[in-house]
Amino acid sequence: MRDNKVVDWGAHVSDADYTLYKQDNLSNRVSLQKSDKIRSYSTSFYLADGTWLRSLHGSGDTWGYGSAPLGGNEFEQPLPDKVRVTYLDEVANQYYQGDYMLPTEKIYALMTSTNRKKIDSNPGSDSADKNYYAIELGFAPNGWVIIFVTGWSGRKEIASFQATPIEPDPKTIQGDPISSGDDSLLIDYEFYLKNKDVRKNESLEAFKNKSPKAYEKWRSGEWVISSDWYKKMQTKYPWNLSVSIDGQEWNGEYYAEFANTERFAVLDDQFETYHKMLKAVPTKISTWATDPDTGDRIEVEVHLFPRPQWAAQGTNKASYRPYYQDPNLNCFFKYFENLYPKRSLATNEQSTNADAFAALKLDFDKDLVLKEAYLQKGNQKISIEGAYQFSRAPIDPEEGQYIAKRGYPLFITEPNVEDLSDPAFVDID
Repeated sequence: MRDNKVVDWGAHVSDADYTLYKQDNLSNRVSLQKSDKIRSYSTSFYLADGTWLRSLHGSGDTWGYGSAPLGGNEFEQPLPDKVRVTYLDEVANQYYQGDYMLPTEKIYALMTSTNRKKIDSNPGSDSADKNYYAIELGFAPNGWVIIFVTGWSGRKEIASFQATPIEPDPKTIQGDPISSGDDSLLIDYEFYLKNKDVRKNESLEAFKNKSPKAYEKWRSGEWVISSDWYKKMQTKYPWNLSVSIDGQEWNGEYYAEFANTERFAVLDDQFETYHKMLKAVPTKISTWATDPDTGDRIEVEVHLFPRPQWAAQGTNKASYRPYYQDPNLNCFFKYFENLYPKRSLATNEQSTNADAFAALKLDFDKDLVLKEAYLQKGNQKISIEGAYQFSRAPIDPEEGQYIAKRGYPLFITEPNVEDLSDPAFVDID
């Protein structure tokens, strides 16, 4: 039955980052097309029988976080079975269009699951807030579209597809003209479709002004932006986290962020599920322990490769998110590639035997300071020299069991490798 797939859901859009600046990031900057009467030239959600649900228009926002474009606010309606995208990639100056059938049952299960424990639950609350409440379209280069289901503290990749380059021709568009009695509106629309470069690309101009050398690398073709890197970052591997702390046992709970921009917490009611699950390469791990001297519950956070300090210590939208060809992330990613050379995005749905799983091990001393980080699979041990402990802070009882207090020292340890960030693409001041 299709009738029970009605929930409150919103829609977000995010743009892939090509650089990492404090301001004026270069991203692919998509512009979602809008046509109320010619919906085939819109970005829209549909039921399987073609029933239109909603259209989005406007631009996206931060990669991995997104924003709600017009038409994307949360409200109750049937979940979609299909999405059609039509958009302009403003950096490539290219239109794309594509359709994809959505895994509606999977989305429904995520959006209606209220019994899953969350790190942001208020203490003593019996709230049945949903863990996930929005569908996000992440736009990467070459028409690559990644679909996520997102919530306040969770983000899960569910599908991806590649849209096709198109050159819109108003004369071949099916449907009534957009103009409602005013021919000038139709003329303007035709001019816009045929002259897609007439608007000034402000993000590209900012990139050119701030980093002329990098801009020339892009213009000359020396620096090529491809969707292949994003597909690689989507690859999932068989690994589980293992934490050892001198003088105490670890209870197995942790929160992680990943190279494919997923993020979720593995809490005590989810051990079995996540222990068997393939996971993308992690970029950050937080876990919880007890201070042996005070008895306080402590959060420790470990970053797995170097990044600019201003990006590491940001919060929410100011925090680090993977940017195109980050050399530090690429170096860390190779550890997983070397352990599992046959894995790729195409193998993400393949099951894996339990004995094939590697362990990502974090060893702390009795003061909860990181001593060592490494990957281990059988007799293979790969030291993660770029890992460092970012923070160690007590939990705020008023915020629950998992939210740390602010204002405590940061950068507890340092990476034992050189920061490979290229100043041409990253603001490292």
